[in-house]
Formats: sequence, structure tokens, C-alpha cells
Amino acid sequence: MDDAERFPAVSGEALDGTPFVAPRDLAVARTVAFVGFAVEQRSEIESWVPYVDTLVRSRPDVRARLFVALGMPKLMRGAVLGAMRAAVSAPELRASTVPLFVDVAAFARAAGIHDRTHVTVMVVEPDGRITWRGSGPYSDAAGAALTEALR
Repeated sequence: MDDAERFPAVSGEALDGTPFVAPRDLAVARTVAFVGFAVEQRSEIESWVPYVDTLVRSRPDVRARLFVALGMPKLMRGAVLGAMRAAVSAPELRASTVPLFVDVAAFARAAGIHDRTHVTVMVVEPDGRITWRGSGPYSDAAGAALTEALR
């Protein structure tokens, strides 16, 4: 597969302070990666929570991460991180939520994301390959497609 079909090389820090570096930290397990681009996508992301929670609890070979791609000046980052930490209080969600301060257009291009108006859902293999994509809120059909992709 070509580079457009791999999760981009990025680094950041989860809301709990744990450093994150891709592709290194993706090599642990198959990852269901959610990529959000705007606060307005929060309801789409939250719609996936019951499905993903059940999935990762039943599949020790799968984990989930939320990446929030943000392009903003350094001056604003502290306030944004503070607001995100205040909004996400559950320890497991803080550990799996990774804000990425990146060139958003370049990140989306590298990940093969063509529509940033909805949350993107991907299956990322331990070698960084993106083997399945979806977008938008959870639906039974989307959950079934993701489940099938993880077989």
C-alpha cells in the first residue's frame, strides 16, 4: 500500500499526559481510530461510544483512540487543552484521547481523509496501514461494517 493508506507520522500527548507517537504507538494492537476536526462532531463521536466500549472490552486485540486534529497557534493551545481535559473526566477516555496540533489539511491528505465535515473512523493495523474507513455517526450498518473489518 502507498503512504496515503497509512496513518500519518504524528506526535502528541493524550489528555492524561501520556506521550503518543505514530506509528510507534500504533504497533501495540489493531486500533479503531476516530479522527475529529471540530467540536460540532462531538455528538457523532459520542454516538460510537457504546459500540466501541463493548468492542474493546470483548476484544483484547483491539483498542480505540480518538485523535482531534487541531490547527491553531501555540498561544491558544493551553486553553483548548484545559477545556478538553475539563470535558473529558473518565480516566480511560483521557488516556485514549489525543489532541494533535498539526497542519490539519496536510494530516487529512496524508491519512486519505477527503471529508472533514464528519468524524472519520478507521481501522489501523499495527504496521500503520489503514484497512477500513467510515465516517459520521454510529449506525447499525456502520457498526456491522466495522465488526466485519476486524475479523
